[in-house]
Formats: sequence, C-alpha cells, structure tokens
Amino acid sequence: MQQSSFRLGIRFVFAAIGLFGVVFAISGVLFVLPAPAAGGTCGPGKASEAPIIAVVDPGSIGAGQEPAATNASSHNQWLAFVGECQSAADGRLLAAIGIIVLSVGFALLGPKLTLRSRERKPSAP
Repeated sequence: MQQSSFRLGIRFVFAAIGLFGVVFAISGVLFVLPAPAAGGTCGPGKASEAPIIAVVDPGSIGAGQEPAATNASSHNQWLAFVGECQSAADGRLLAAIGIIVLSVGFALLGPKLTLRSRERKPSAP
C-alpha cells in the first residue's frame, strides 16, 4: 500500500510541474508584446497585442500604412518596426511551443524514469 501511494505521489508531482509549464507557456502567448525599440506599440491601439494575434494576423501590427518605396527612410523605419514586432511574436510563440513539448515530456516520462530507477535498486532488509 505504501509503495502505490509513493508511485501516485511521484506521478502527481511530475504532472503538477508539467501542468505549470504548459500554463506558463500559454500565458506567454496570450500576454502583450513588449514595446519595440523604435517606439510605439505592437498593436492596432495604444497597447501592444498578444503574440498569437500578431502571428495569426500580421497586418494587425499598429505600424500604420506602409510608406511609399520612394521615401526610403520612412519605408526602412516602417519595415524595421514591423519586423521587430513580428520577430518578438514569433520568438514568443516558438519558445511557448518548446516549453509545452518539454513540460508534457517531463510529465509523461519523468515518473517512468524515476520509478524505474527506484525499482532497480536492491532494497535493504
């Protein structure tokens, strides 16, 4: 009976840590992006938007209308602004995917590896 409660406890701990990782990753995708170095916000309004929105709808980045290509300086600043916002959104999304994969792997494989190594050790009389 004590052995099965230990096993259940190990599984619970690994599942809780894995769930925390998944929640952390999802919150990173849902909270607003930081303000870009060029100034302004990465959103259509006065605040930045969530990375998931910027990835799904890149046109929502609040950079205004694209300047004419003849105005090279303004056009380059606009491209830098949009690129920085999109890069921040893409980076957060990739980090979240990596954290989710690691958290799920930790929750599923951790108990198996821990319990297997415990079973191999000979018990003292």
